[in-house]
Amino acid sequence: MTLAELAGKNLRALIEMHNLTQEKAAILIGVEERTLRRYLKDGIDKISTLEAIANAFHVDVVTTLLKR
Repeated sequence: MTLAELAGKNLRALIEMHNLTQEKAAILIGVEERTLRRYLKDGIDKISTLEAIANAFHVDVVTTLLKR
């Protein structure tokens, strides 16, 4: 599994942990819902995106990359 794929998997876990719909998670992160679905399916490879997710969920960027 690549780091990008792992980040997508961890994003899904964060969304589930906070009991959010994909629509609400997309709003929280500041992206369109279709973009969020792409992150969940294909992963995330931009550090700026990881930073936005980390800020939205109040976690460290490293948390978005840790294996769960």
